[in-house]
Order: sequence, then C-alpha cells, then structure tokens
Amino acid sequence: MNKTKDLIFIAFYAAMATVLEIVSGIIPFLQMPQGGSIQLGVIPVLVASYHLGYKKGACTGFLWWLIVFLMGGNNWFVDPMQYLLDYIFPCAVCGMAACFPKIGKNNLLSGVTGVMVLKFIFHILSGVYYWPPEGAAQGSLGAWIYSLTYNFGYNFATLLIAIVLVPMLFNRIAKNTKEFTGLKNS
Repeated sequence: MNKTKDLIFIAFYAAMATVLEIVSGIIPFLQMPQGGSIQLGVIPVLVASYHLGYKKGACTGFLWWLIVFLMGGNNWFVDPMQYLLDYIFPCAVCGMAACFPKIGKNNLLSGVTGVMVLKFIFHILSGVYYWPPEGAAQGSLGAWIYSLTYNFGYNFATLLIAIVLVPMLFNRIAKNTKEFTGLKNS
C-alpha cells in the first residue's frame, strides 16, 4: 500500500473507533459504575491491525485515544503512570493484534484474544495501584481481587463481541481487498 492510502485508512479506522466509543459511552448498560465500559471502539482498531499491520494498527489505537482525549474523554487522571495504564496503553495495544501467532487457520482469534488479555492486564494494574476499594491498601490482596473482578466483566464482554465481529468484518472486507498486511494465513 502507498503511504497516502495508509494514512487515509488509519484516519478512517480511528474515526470509526471514536464514533463507536461515543456510542458506547451513551448506552447506560455498557457502562460500569466506577469507570470502564464495554468498548465497541476496539473493533475498528483490531481490524486496522490486520488490514494495515501491527505498527499502523498501534498508531490507529493511539490516534483513537488522542481524538477521544481531545473531545474531553479519558479524563480520570491521578498520575502519568495511571493514565498510561488506563488509557494510552490499552488503546495502542488493541492495534497490535497482528503480532500474535497463527493458531489454526489464521491469527484472528489469537490476536483478538491476546490484545484483550493485555488490555485487561493494564486495567488490573491500574486498579490495584490507583483505584483500590475503600479500606484496602494499594497493592494489597483485596485490591487485586477487587480489580480482577471489577475489570473482568466489561473486558470479557468486549472480548466476546470482538471475537464475533472482527472475523465477520474481516471476511466482509476480504471480499473487496486482498491487502491484509497483518493476517497470517495457513
């Protein structure tokens, strides 16, 4: 692909992720009471990873974070590391799905699952060290249990949605283009 076409695709996928993030934010049952939500915005970023490769996918994820930030989202700030763990790392890692190895026919399932596990780990670490439950110390067993259980629900739901939608979208797009830099087929 040429650079101009890649930039257009990156902008397109980041814009789609932003729109889906906004939609996720206004649907009450997708929201967790103390932050976090089922993030529909990861879907275009995952597709971007397979379409454009993991480097451009990570750029797409970062751009998605930046656009949402500039629009007034992602505003829970305690310190720089917390912000990285809560927002920047999870958004960027979603674009790295193409890095994962082929299991079975291709790397769609391993990539989607792998980046969602990494996203989950970032959220757990943020919860343990920056958002422990009342009465628990940072890094304590109570903080680990709380963070694991709190972050599991919405991350697992996002994973399930992504496992269903990414292959469907990929197959639909594949009918129109054969240029999938990040896909590892058998």
